[in-house]
Amino acid sequence: MAYQELSQAIAFNAESPTPGTLSRMGLLALAASLRSGLSADALRYHFLAEQLREVVFHLDGQGNLTFLGSTWTSLTGLTVEDVLGQPLVEMVHPEDRPRVQALLDAIAARVQASFRLELRLLASGGPRWVELAAHSSPTGQGEMLGTLSDTTERRQLQACLQQSDRLATLGMLVPGFAHEMNNPLAFMLANLEYLLSSMGDVAGAAPASQVAEWREAIGEVHEGAERLRQLIGHLRSFRAESEQGPVDVNTLLDTVGQMVSSMLRSRGRLVRDYSAQALVAGSESGLRQALLNLVLHAVLSLPDGEDTERNEVRLVTREDGASRVVVEVHDTGAGIPPEQLPHVFEPLFTAREARPGPALSVCRDIVRALGGSITVTSSVGRGTVFRVTLPRVS
Repeated sequence: MAYQELSQAIAFNAESPTPGTLSRMGLLALAASLRSGLSADALRYHFLAEQLREVVFHLDGQGNLTFLGSTWTSLTGLTVEDVLGQPLVEMVHPEDRPRVQALLDAIAARVQASFRLELRLLASGGPRWVELAAHSSPTGQGEMLGTLSDTTERRQLQACLQQSDRLATLGMLVPGFAHEMNNPLAFMLANLEYLLSSMGDVAGAAPASQVAEWREAIGEVHEGAERLRQLIGHLRSFRAESEQGPVDVNTLLDTVGQMVSSMLRSRGRLVRDYSAQALVAGSESGLRQALLNLVLHAVLSLPDGEDTERNEVRLVTREDGASRVVVEVHDTGAGIPPEQLPHVFEPLFTAREARPGPALSVCRDIVRALGGSITVTSSVGRGTVFRVTLPRVS
């Protein structure tokens, strides 16, 4: 009964206490004193509420927080003392407040007894997704009991699974797409070769300048068709699994550069700085995926539609002694904040919430499986460098 007495006796007004009103500090003092008089059963329930992973809360008839489990701080980064006595709805993201308030009002008016709702909770590090479960208190005085369960990681995992499923589906379709595109390209290239070889038959009947223009136009079409053929080949080889063997990282980076060229065109330029001549051990398909993810991450870090001459992605290879080859992917993007750096290789990490990039954890796992290592350094406002070190093949 002491806990019920606590919730009924206190009205919150920390700014201007009035007779019959306790400040937040007074509330905490009264809570401590009343707790000492709780029954053994009440103490057990109170202890259980503080041990659960979910945040247990209690609201008075006005929707103010009169109790919060200690896990509130680990969820939001805010102390219980700073929040106790405030309306729960004020802790909710502004876009979600109308729905929450309407449901709380429905419980207070005894229109419904409980509800569950997924919403965004304000926190020190940015909004957190939670499932709010609220129930009318058995006291029948408009109070509410409930829990807040963190669902942020689950939502991120669902997004990753959906993205992986789309990519897996695309991967199954790529061979068919490549085959369908490769056939007409073969016809185009064969006919272009025929036109070029037959140009001499009509050269005498047309001005030389006209013949030169024809040859130039046919040459450009031929070059474009050849580039498409190479890209289709990259797509087909990207899905295929290759055996372990020596891999030329310079050639592999050139392939990756071609694959991201259209995306990079509106963001910056690609700079190649290759000095490594040695081959590395490993799977070509696996290493290609790891490097493609790193280069895509670098490309996405550059602002779209800005100074494409100043912004760049730099690919560097060099030999580190007699046994290692180093591959570096530099970018001049916004950089990764220091507090995020320790988490970049975690499965659910994304430095750009609005535009999730490739999974860096996949890069780490592939590189480790090849006997290598990967590190990252970054400076906010200046850019990021991913450094991959791989065993050299003598």
